[in-house]
Amino acid sequence: MNSFFLPTVISKKQAVQSIQSYQNNWITKWQSVLGAKKKLTSMEMVYLPYWCYDYEYTSLQMKEPICGKVAVETGKQLTAILPSTAGLQELDLSDGEITMLHVSGNPEQKVAEEAIYWEAFTREKKRKDIQVTITETNLLYVPYWLGYVKSGNQMELVIVDATSGKVDLGIKDAMIQALMAGKENEIPLAR
Repeated sequence: MNSFFLPTVISKKQAVQSIQSYQNNWITKWQSVLGAKKKLTSMEMVYLPYWCYDYEYTSLQMKEPICGKVAVETGKQLTAILPSTAGLQELDLSDGEITMLHVSGNPEQKVAEEAIYWEAFTREKKRKDIQVTITETNLLYVPYWLGYVKSGNQMELVIVDATSGKVDLGIKDAMIQALMAGKENEIPLAR
């Protein structure tokens, strides 16, 4: 199995701007009126692991199969359909500057097949004719900016996708799980 990563498109400065825009929406402003003011205190980049499946899907209505990639987050199994032209780059583990989060579990093709099927399901008229074939499985690391926002005595995690610049609220639980899994794998201190 090969390991790849998606290159970062969004700089730290752009990620800060995304978080500030998110904090300036009317719901967040209203929450800050009722509570303590929120302040971005620090930021770091991490790479969250996904199982990446190359696939083909065919149906009777198509002359040639459609090829693409689907990514399944290794912990919470969140899925994302990637374009076949996604700019994956081979992972070089000699670079110690990259923070890779731990992989949870093993690849589960069924999750990927279901995600592809339902994506195809929305496009095809005769759904019973859809055939999905997984052709390859790899490990893919996706970059995210983690913003640590302080509000009174509490810290909040705001996550920005480093490939699109969008604040990603849906990945928060998976990110926390991956961060905690990394802590569990550390060697405990002697008592």
